[in-house]
Amino acid sequence: MGYYETLGVEQTATQEEIKKAYRKLSKQYHPDINGGDDVQFKQIAEAYETLSDEQKRQMYDARNSSHSFFNSFGYQNGTDFSSLFDQMFGNSYQRNTQQKGQDVRVDMHISFGEAFTGTSKTFELNGEKIQLHFKPGLKSGQKFRIHGKGQPHPYNQTLPKGDVIITVSVIQDSRFILQGDDIWIETTIPWWDIMIGTSVNVMTPEGPITLKIPANTQPGKTLRVQDKGFPVYGTGQRGSLLCRVNPWYPELNEEQLEYIKKIKHTNNGN
Repeated sequence: MGYYETLGVEQTATQEEIKKAYRKLSKQYHPDINGGDDVQFKQIAEAYETLSDEQKRQMYDARNSSHSFFNSFGYQNGTDFSSLFDQMFGNSYQRNTQQKGQDVRVDMHISFGEAFTGTSKTFELNGEKIQLHFKPGLKSGQKFRIHGKGQPHPYNQTLPKGDVIITVSVIQDSRFILQGDDIWIETTIPWWDIMIGTSVNVMTPEGPITLKIPANTQPGKTLRVQDKGFPVYGTGQRGSLLCRVNPWYPELNEEQLEYIKKIKHTNNGN
């Protein structure tokens, strides 16, 4: 199943439609809720990670379109299109396979919290334990190479060993939507607090912070908090925290409705 099918959207879907589909499905299948599905949740997170990034999405669409291209020349199911694509369009690092041992590839799955704060992991490679320390700001698809820790050359032991290539896979947190280096969250408060202004506590990956909502803010407005977003790996910089303010419309009694009518009358008079 492709990424678009996983999220239940068309290939022409906008970023807003993709984000909306991800938010709905991640809440439905989150492993922490009753009836959640860890495998389905990881597939949804993987699909969103690619399709929410325009560059990754373009590469994904191009790679998938190559399947149709090769099929038109009679290639059958089971053909390794990834390898065939690389052979036709270039994958130069494979030319070095005879000068060293084989590379070992490792998928490292981490939580959103570990990606945000950084983490340490211990790997056992060829009987040797290696501890690696990763800085804050890890993202899915990020790769790390450990030179000389892969497999020895099968025919010539004097040649260097291959490398270990670690690929990061981040399990997304349904409370936070990561777009680039910005983190999107939502808060829902009574509409009158949005209009007259207030302060609310909102949850961030670092814990709750107080967010000031200015008077005359419009429902649905997005407020930006600089330098409270996702860390940029290895730089000490961070993106922004973007909070969408959603209104809550409680049922009003007759007296309250009369106040609304007076406001409406006054506004019409002006």
